[in-house]
Order: sequence, then structure tokens, then C-alpha cells
Amino acid sequence: MKRLQFARLLISVGCVLAIVPAARAVDVSSSGFGTLGYAVSDQPYDYQRFVDEHGTFKRDSVLGGQLDAKFSPEWSATVQAKVAPSLNNDDDWSLTASWAFVSWRPDNDWLLRLGKQRVPMYLNSENMDVGQTYDFARLPFEMYGISPSNDFKGLYASRTWVPAAGELTLDVFHGKADLKARAHSRDLGAIFMPVSTTITGTVLTLRQDSSVWRAGLHHAVTRRRDGQDFPSHYPYVSAGPGVGYYAVDPLMVGAEPIGMTPSIVNDVITLGGDIEVAPNWRLVSELARNIQRRTENGANTAGGYVAVLHKMGELTPYVSYARLRSMGVSVRNAELLNAAQLPGDPYGLNASQRAASDAIMVYDQDTLAIGSSYALTPQSKLKAEWANTRIGKRSATVNSPAGEDLVRRQRINVLSLNYSFVF
Repeated sequence: MKRLQFARLLISVGCVLAIVPAARAVDVSSSGFGTLGYAVSDQPYDYQRFVDEHGTFKRDSVLGGQLDAKFSPEWSATVQAKVAPSLNNDDDWSLTASWAFVSWRPDNDWLLRLGKQRVPMYLNSENMDVGQTYDFARLPFEMYGISPSNDFKGLYASRTWVPAAGELTLDVFHGKADLKARAHSRDLGAIFMPVSTTITGTVLTLRQDSSVWRAGLHHAVTRRRDGQDFPSHYPYVSAGPGVGYYAVDPLMVGAEPIGMTPSIVNDVITLGGDIEVAPNWRLVSELARNIQRRTENGANTAGGYVAVLHKMGELTPYVSYARLRSMGVSVRNAELLNAAQLPGDPYGLNASQRAASDAIMVYDQDTLAIGSSYALTPQSKLKAEWANTRIGKRSATVNSPAGEDLVRRQRINVLSLNYSFVF
């Protein structure tokens, strides 16, 4: 099915190309990229889907290629495909298109794109799969895991000005992304819900010499692809003095009906800067606030990181600190659901309370990372990183073991070794 969807996307791009008014000779160029990445932790449970004490190549490894065709000074097209762990399950690898779009540049100031593209939310949004282009062994999840979707199919417009202060670019985009939202249940394992997200956003980027500043505002509306509604409020049902449960299914008897909503809204504000503070010294930081609306059970988060990098010839060591927190009523609801366990469980309700608690994407974690990249050649880098993550109340990045309480108040040490290249 994925291969069929990918083929259809390429055919659609080809149909658009057929009507481009530039039937002259086509200038075609190709490139490739990849990362062979290994990560191992000191804990038996899975962290970030795949990492545990046995080690894995699945979290960071990727292989991709890009084809660029230039038909005229105004018209061009790009297709980028990659092989990486599937986003539809935790077992398979999949071939997907990160880019598949047609570009029209009427002059040096304007650029329009139509097709599948990256959401320009982060400093490294456009090149996040190409590990050779940055020195981090892995871009901090506490920032790069916030977006409801990193890709979209739609229209993108860019306007550039060159004032005395530097190069200023305004990006505006609108499109749609079909994906599967992942949650992990202690009783059911990984669950993937098919959803459709409509994304609209604007990003302002300022480039000054060797520094980059970026600010963005993104609005996303997510609906289930099966036509069902999302539960937005679980009413409490008293089963006796001090004992009760939450009605998490419309079939459950409650004092009031379960709140439902046909869509969930995310408004994401981002700020970022990659600043040269001194020769061979860089300060990189990104911050985000994800405000989720229309539900009490959402990922209402604030996150970001700050990093210092020092280039010493081919070696670039760095240290970073990242933080991700959920806030508001969703944290309280997740904790109350997890604690709502009836003695003896006479009606088999306890599993439903745990499942509803696990489905709320709550984050409470901090990560301190120390690492370095080494440029073997201008086209390849070897990277190593030690990261210490502190889990607070809970975090959806952890697959808590079946039959146990949530992983909380623990530290996870992760060692990552990567080889990234372009060709």
C-alpha cells in the first residue's frame, strides 16, 4: 500500500511537470544521504520506540536519495525518498517521499512550491534526515518531537528581502498530512491511530552573516480518518465512598455523557537561533509552545533546548540541555486515570483506566547530552553522544512495561554512535 501511494505521488508530480511551459533541455542532478546509527541505553524498557539495554540500529538509521530537475530558470522539481523505520508500526522499515514538489521562481524574491514538503518549523526542518549537515548525533527530541506532523502536501510560498540587517525570508504554507498517531499502552502495546491533519503556518527567518534566527506560528486541525470523534472529557463515576472510576467509553454508565469532539486543534509557537558568539563557537537554541485545544486529554506542551558547540578543526564537541513539559488539565487527568483502580476490579474496569491514562501524551523529562562530531571527509561525519534523560512524573517517550506502574522518577543513559554521509 505504501509503495502504491508513493508511486501515485510521483505520477502526480509527473503530470504537473508535463504542463510546465519549459520543454527545453532538462538539467537533472542527483544526490544521496544516509546515517548508520546505533543507540543503547542502561534500561530494559524501550525509550523513543526502540532504544533499550540490548541496543538498536532502528532509531537513527536512514538511507535516502534526491533528484532535482531544472526545466528553466523559473521552473524546477524535486523528489526525495528515504528508507527508515515505519511510522505505521514498530516492526517494519518503509520507503516514503519526504519531498515531491514542483517549484516556480518568477524572480529572485519569490518562490512557490506545490506538492509534498517539510513543515518549516525548526532550524533543521528541511535537512533533519541528513545527519551530515549538523553536528548533533541526534536532534533533541524535546524540540523535534513537538510537531503534530513534519510533512504536508500542499502549497508553500516564500518572499525574500535583503535589507541592511541581512536576508529576511517570510514563508507561508497550507496543506494536509495523513499519518498515524502513536501511543503505547501497558496492556495493549503500541497503538497507531490513523489521523488527518490540516496545517497552516507562517515562518520568519533572518540570516545575518553566520547566524540564523527563526520564528514561526503554526495552526493544525486533526481529525480521525475513520470518521470517529475524539474523547475530550471523561466524567467521574462514584462506586462508593472514596472509590470510583472514569467513564472512558460511550457504553459505560456515567453520571454524565462522555465529552466528544470531531477535531483537535494545535497552535504551535516556535523561536530559534543559531548564533556565532565567537570565532568557532556557536550557541544554538530552539523553544516551542504547543497549545492544544478542544480536549482535556491532549499534549499541551512546552519544550526546547540550548546547546554550545566549539569547532576545533575537524572535531566539533558540544553540550546541550533539553526540556519538555506537559501542563494543564491533561497532566492531572492522566494521573487520576492511572490511580483509578477498583479493589478486586469486579467489573474489569482497571484495564480501561490504564489504557485511557496511557493514551494521553504526557511529557515530563529533561536531557543533558555531551557529544562530538568528527568530519572524516567533507561528505561524512562520525558522531558520538552520551545523553542522560531524567523522567519526572511520566513521559510518553517511554514504553512502560506491561503489568507494572508507569516509569517515573528514573534516569535513562543513552550512548549513540552514528556515521552520516552524503554523496
